[in-house]
Amino acid sequence: ILVQGLPMKVAAAAILASVFVSGVLANFEACKSQATFDVRMCKSHMCGDCTLAWCMESCQKLQEEHSGCRCEDWPEARKSYSGEGMKGAGTYGDVGDYSK
Repeated sequence: ILVQGLPMKVAAAAILASVFVSGVLANFEACKSQATFDVRMCKSHMCGDCTLAWCMESCQKLQEEHSGCRCEDWPEARKSYSGEGMKGAGTYGDVGDYSK
């Protein structure tokens, strides 16, 4: 059974969703080595889920090697691996007895 007006509502919702998504992604600009950066940074366990200090340090070094690159799914405010939203922020090297 087709509910009258439903297809128009679905179409309108799809259009609004695509406008929203394109507006969010419009600010992303790929860098020269984006494909490599995506594999090594954006889609890796090391830079995504690993909680070891070695992982964080390695990802910071990787970011330096690919300066200007960022992951497409990072918030606009996050310009680098160490930027806003970094996993492990405040847990290594800058807290505890040795941070003073």
